[in-house]
Amino acid sequence: MATCRNRSSAAAGCAVFALLAASCASGDAGAPAAEVIHVSHVGKDTVGTFLNRLATEAGQVVVTRAAVEDAWQSVALKEERDSSLHVVEGPLPAAALPGERARVGGLAVVAIPAGHEPHDWLGSHRYHAEPIAETEVVLSHTRSRQGAPAPAGRRAALAGAAADLQIDAEFLEARLKELSGAVPVTLGGRSVVLRERGSESGRSMARTWLRQQYEALGFTVREHPYRSGWSQGVNVTADKPGADPSRVLILSAHYDSVNNAGADDDGSGIVSSLAIARALKDARLSIGLRVVAFDQEENGLLGSKAYARMLDQNGQLEQVVGVLDLEMTGYDANDDGHYHVIHCNENTSSELAARVEAAATRGELGLIRTDACTNRSDHAAFWRYGAPAVAVSQDFFGDDGNPCYHKRCDTVDQLNWDYMRRLTQAVGVAAADLLIE
Repeated sequence: MATCRNRSSAAAGCAVFALLAASCASGDAGAPAAEVIHVSHVGKDTVGTFLNRLATEAGQVVVTRAAVEDAWQSVALKEERDSSLHVVEGPLPAAALPGERARVGGLAVVAIPAGHEPHDWLGSHRYHAEPIAETEVVLSHTRSRQGAPAPAGRRAALAGAAADLQIDAEFLEARLKELSGAVPVTLGGRSVVLRERGSESGRSMARTWLRQQYEALGFTVREHPYRSGWSQGVNVTADKPGADPSRVLILSAHYDSVNNAGADDDGSGIVSSLAIARALKDARLSIGLRVVAFDQEENGLLGSKAYARMLDQNGQLEQVVGVLDLEMTGYDANDDGHYHVIHCNENTSSELAARVEAAATRGELGLIRTDACTNRSDHAAFWRYGAPAVAVSQDFFGDDGNPCYHKRCDTVDQLNWDYMRRLTQAVGVAAADLLIE
């Protein structure tokens, strides 16, 4: 799950701002006028042109160049030299964060000096710091409700088809041990150990491993290279076509880590999505299944933002019936079966979440949904463009967070394999409901 790791202001390549009142006194009469932006808390989908848009439970925090009428709360900001402004999601402390300029809609607006990485400046990996974007998004379309629940007459048939989907617990354990370096793997004819997935070489080896896994299932594998400021990354997609080529379900997770084994974050999500694809490899699909392994989630959702932007620019986002993002699926220390399916009441995402929750109640999975709302994973990249997306996760925001989160001890010996199987099963059944008609 994302933090503000490795997001230097130079790499972000973003405009820099500070509070209007704090930056009016510039002694340089010949300097160009500083640009004014507005950070506002508004109702859902009431602002269609914005630089940034982050979800809250009741509304959205938007960053815009123009003032927003009828905003619930708004602050005006101006450009500031040698600092970059980020919108920071917490949970936030009662005291102000370093460089904090304002709080809007429960999110903080923080100016971070040039040359400082946000996670170092803020003093914690548990904050998600999103820099102000340079380019506006203009939403000119209304999302269709393709992710809505099926009519009652068809749900029974779907339940029967999805009930046949089974997740192999031994497969989960074996593949996750490979991806997180617990056992060696053979890549390109040589034995290697995937000790970490933060460096370029570690991520490259992980991509090779992903290609091998999906090609063995008969999926069509492609790479999606991108640039974001000074950063470069590569997403990996694996496709199984459906009868209707105009619609696709995305099943996603991120394959990078914070230079550690990353067994839980997010090796577990990658392997859960692989296991679901394996369970569906011989199924006749009505719509396409696309499994996406995103790069650089830990650097600020860079891979998913680039991919969602590409789909939007190519006019392909309307083909996406929904995004099921798997973000840490393997940790349940108290064995209570709690999990999150996070939708923040964004567009039709709550209806997509209802499918997962309904699947989790089938059989003897023993899963209990716990409410949470966050923009800290790859699902949020699709919310920016109005696409339905949810993040499915273990009880990260409840009382059972993994103490090895973003630490060297994030290894397979911390995981609950039966819980991982059950949560993967629930997402797989929800996916099958959408894919099999």
